[in-house]
Amino acid sequence: MKYHIIAVSGTATATLASLLKEKGAALSGSDISFYPPMGELVKSLGIKLYEGFSSENIDRSLPLDGVIVGNFVPSSNPEAERAIELGLDLFSVPEALYHFAMKGKERIVVAGTHGKTTTTALLAFLMDRAGLNPGFFVGGLPMDFPSSGRLGGDWFVAEGDEYETSFFDKGPKFFHLFPKYLLLGPVEMDHYDIYENLGELERVFSLLVSMVPSSGLIVSADTEANRKILQGARARVITVPSKEWALEEIREKGEGMVLSFKTPSGKEEFFYPGFSTPLARNFSLALPLLLELGLPLQSIKNSLKDFRGVKRRMELLGENEEAKFFTDFAHHPSSLELNLRDLRKRFEGWKIIALVEPASWTMRSGIFQDRLPGALSAADAIILAPPPSLKIKKGRGLDRKRVVEELGERGKEAFAPEDWEGVYSRLPQLLKGKTVVVFFSNGNIQEKAQRLIGLLFG
Repeated sequence: MKYHIIAVSGTATATLASLLKEKGAALSGSDISFYPPMGELVKSLGIKLYEGFSSENIDRSLPLDGVIVGNFVPSSNPEAERAIELGLDLFSVPEALYHFAMKGKERIVVAGTHGKTTTTALLAFLMDRAGLNPGFFVGGLPMDFPSSGRLGGDWFVAEGDEYETSFFDKGPKFFHLFPKYLLLGPVEMDHYDIYENLGELERVFSLLVSMVPSSGLIVSADTEANRKILQGARARVITVPSKEWALEEIREKGEGMVLSFKTPSGKEEFFYPGFSTPLARNFSLALPLLLELGLPLQSIKNSLKDFRGVKRRMELLGENEEAKFFTDFAHHPSSLELNLRDLRKRFEGWKIIALVEPASWTMRSGIFQDRLPGALSAADAIILAPPPSLKIKKGRGLDRKRVVEELGERGKEAFAPEDWEGVYSRLPQLLKGKTVVVFFSNGNIQEKAQRLIGLLFG
């Protein structure tokens, strides 16, 4: 079994590479560069790596049982072109994931606009602590496991993404995962480069819901969009909140929070050693599924206390007595606002600075133009950084200056520097007293984060 992976240091492709290596496959892979953290992961696997894309990388790797193609790889990629010339089997990442890791197992897929990565990691962790030894595929780096994926035993938990699969398959990735159990978080408009409107997005989620067999189970957030999506479900559906299931209260306790739930058997409380409304909402969907699968309630309570989460989800990268620096993957107004409000509760009396890089296509398109000022108003000061590229596939483009003007009208300190040097020079000017800085981006932040740490902590 021998495969070559094009764009191997992406989050999904690197995780798949680790699963294939665990399965005993011989691998080679290529990418433009091998930056941490995923570049370090693929290097640790001991596979043959090529820096840069070239048709010769395919020739050097022959004979091959197939070529696995990352979802951002275009048909013009010289390695993809060479693989097609030679008549090699081409696999997308989700196709390969299902075929090599999920097929024949009890499959749980986590989908929705928000919280997929953390919820997938949470399910895998709690199931692992209960002795189920699940396989998993997480679209990030879970802090409680040495890797973002493993084969595991009879169960498999996978993050299901609605983004397009590959240049030869424009359907969403999650169509290839065939869940028996589906955990569906709130669905909101996203991926404007692919979906024209919320209706189009709801349609593909409806198709996913219809794939869950009648013997399966769907646990879903109870939102207007999700209710439409669930209309074609054949499997049993649990919605949260509902008459039987609800997160009734989030109560601060020391450095953590107590989550009070209504369940069919009565009220139950869980402690988590941190304060995170997104985590509480994710757990509110995970809990019914885990109890339905037969996990002991006490095991869930005991294990939740130890869950550390996923890197770049409100991850603390540096601190001293006067400043704290977090990074977060949020790139949607709903997530930005929720995280900023949490910081406001956790650090009462501190100045909150939001540094936002609009890295996703949807953020850059301008579709969230009118929502951003309200979402970011939970911060005291906002730096709206330049996007990684000014090119957009469609839409009028995000007018950063207009966002800044509207934030100013709301009494906020707000800036839109022309370049990152402007960001680095502006941030120190905003530091005053006890300050929390949070860097929001779903792009590559490694070098930028290190520079910011240097500015904040010397």
